[in-house]
Amino acid sequence: MVPPLKAPTISLHSLQVPDVVPLLLPCIAEQQKFRLIPGDLVVAEGAEALLRCEIHNAAGSVQWTKDGFALGFTQSIPGYPRYSVLGDSGQGIYNLRIVNVTLEDDAEYQCQVGPYMHHKLIRAKARLTVIGK
Repeated sequence: MVPPLKAPTISLHSLQVPDVVPLLLPCIAEQQKFRLIPGDLVVAEGAEALLRCEIHNAAGSVQWTKDGFALGFTQSIPGYPRYSVLGDSGQGIYNLRIVNVTLEDDAEYQCQVGPYMHHKLIRAKARLTVIGK
């Protein structure tokens, strides 16, 4: 008869610092957070609006919403040819640009960073107010 296999045991006294660090990183790594939160903006109809959003230690996917409707994760936004996301994902910059603003753009916008591994969902909102001609 073959004896049952036993799981190996590790003595904490035998672990070296390099062995332990990868185990601790998920617990001590810095959470994603906003470096620059979008602010409320008032623009004239026909002007350009730039809602700024910068994230430190971004891990999750970033997107903007308009009145709760998700605009997507790409720089060009399908169905919204006047909208684009400008910036540099490597630097954590995700600014929403709207050209030739209309009254229909008057809304609440939200910059959202999705959860990823130990990172929690974060979101920040800003109000775009459009003044008619």
